[in-house]
Amino acid sequence: MLSSRRKLLVIVLFACGVVGSVCWGQQDDSNFWNKVYSAGQAIFVHHPTELLVNAIKGRRPGTALDIGMGQGRNSIFLAQQGWDVTGFDPSEEGVSQARERAAKLGLHLRALVVGEQDFDLGTAQWDLIVMTYARRVRPADVDRFARALRPNGLFVYENNNVGNQNEMLKYFLAWRILCFEDLDTRSDWHPERTQRVERLVAERPAAE
Repeated sequence: MLSSRRKLLVIVLFACGVVGSVCWGQQDDSNFWNKVYSAGQAIFVHHPTELLVNAIKGRRPGTALDIGMGQGRNSIFLAQQGWDVTGFDPSEEGVSQARERAAKLGLHLRALVVGEQDFDLGTAQWDLIVMTYARRVRPADVDRFARALRPNGLFVYENNNVGNQNEMLKYFLAWRILCFEDLDTRSDWHPERTQRVERLVAERPAAE
């Protein structure tokens, strides 16, 4: 039987609809995510997102930013591939687990406890920006990410909280679209059921 605390967590997760999407982006509720990452029952996969694995194949490692890193599954994978990785998340618990795992593996990983609104993306600072199961992409993100990425830098995005059909794709039409999918499939969050998932790999133009 589930404890009262565990039952409450499950109810909240399903009320949010898609864990790692709506709630993180709107509330930045570190207490909520601390409960998610300390619950002991995984509601998400612990291996890196397959889209990211495929996106960096044959690409020279550089600087990478993981927005909403959680427990660091994508950040640690990138560090293992030789990338200089910075990740951030509002959850102290998630970041602590990421740091601990990176230390055990002997990896350098800059992992920060901070909300997105308090993190400066910088200018021409990153070769790769990853945002998986954190929140929906907004129109203003396109310019922010374009400024933060170096020319030909990659933006890799996956989420099971989707908007109108092709809405996100339209935001990035000025970029080089390397991959875009809108499909019903098993996602990284709640993989036990089929959900609608959007995936995007887009390359920042060399010159704007």
